Amino acid sequence: MADPMERLGSEDAIGMESCMKEDLCMEIDPPFRENVATAEDWRKALNNVVPAVVVLRTTACRAFDTEAAGASYATGFVVDKRRGIILTNRHVVKPGPVVAEAMFVNREEIPVFPVYRDPVHDFGFFRYDPSAVQFLSYEEISLAPEAACVGLEIRVVGNDSGEKVSILAGTLARLDRDAPHYKKDGYNDFNTFYMQVRSERY
Repeated sequence: MADPMERLGSEDAIGMESCMKEDLCMEIDPPFRENVATAEDWRKALNNVVPAVVVLRTTACRAFDTEAAGASYATGFVVDKRRGIILTNRHVVKPGPVVAEAMFVNREEIPVFPVYRDPVHDFGFFRYDPSAVQFLSYEEISLAPEAACVGLEIRVVGNDSGEKVSILAGTLARLDRDAPHYKKDGYNDFNTFYMQVRSERY
């Protein structure tokens, strides 16, 4: 029969090990939380999100920062409705002169103007006149990185080559992926991490 004191010491050791694991747990990879969202929940969420997602059409001349002249389409979304601020990728804002328009889901088009292009990380902002959106009811999209966790079911909302909104189901696979390497002689993000999504097209 085992010594009660020996068993007590073993339980204390297990308890200490558990506490140490909790203390050493990285906040970057929080524990999985069960997803209980229903189809109706997703419908309501997307009804709020989709109107704030825009197609960005840009035309730019050749600038100095390894960028070529040309016209392109991209995705952005409204993060500040009162000020008229749209968040998008760094390369969309361009390092030089650019003429850009945002098209909302109801096909309403408005001019947008670059206000910030991050020198290091892959994001930038366009500004528009909020009063120019006359026929669409929409809300800004709040950022909530603290809600992300591995295994969380999400929806990826964007545009399909500038034609129409596309919505893909996905799962957060990693929260600490290294920044992608775009090209050898050009811009590459660094000193940060990305969230990786596993998404399937049907």
